[in-house]
Amino acid sequence: MDGSTEQAKWFQFKAGLVVESLRVAHCAAPTSQDDEVQSWCRLKFRPTDIEEAADPTSPPDSAKAPACAPCSACLLRLAAVADAAKDNAQPAVTCSGTSTLAVLLRKAQWLLDDAAHYLPEGQYSAEDRELLATTLDELAALIREQCARDLAAKQSGA
Repeated sequence: MDGSTEQAKWFQFKAGLVVESLRVAHCAAPTSQDDEVQSWCRLKFRPTDIEEAADPTSPPDSAKAPACAPCSACLLRLAAVADAAKDNAQPAVTCSGTSTLAVLLRKAQWLLDDAAHYLPEGQYSAEDRELLATTLDELAALIREQCARDLAAKQSGA
């Protein structure tokens, strides 16, 4: 799976088909087929119910419908795949603030929810498992790093 945003295809329900609160811009997953479009958040759509939308993360494109608010699950999954595609020699977590920990906790929570839902159905791929394992490793490393820093700060201040 390629998570680069320049190759991402965004779509949304056509106007009037669903209530406006459900009209969010989804990103098509590479697994989409002709008879259905699957989003990164794993929802499936009939091609007749959707319209191509402009990328919600870039300036408007007049050739496509203006994007509604982006689906947060699609954004998270797309970002997670893009992170995994980066150079594996460098850890994905490089800053040490509590906001980084909070973001990584949410990412892990989302991936764990996904695993809990799709693993029993046999629909959880090896790529998904690797992404989950890598995220949990990064989370554990960050927690240990912050604990060590807090301990060092306590000892130097005592």
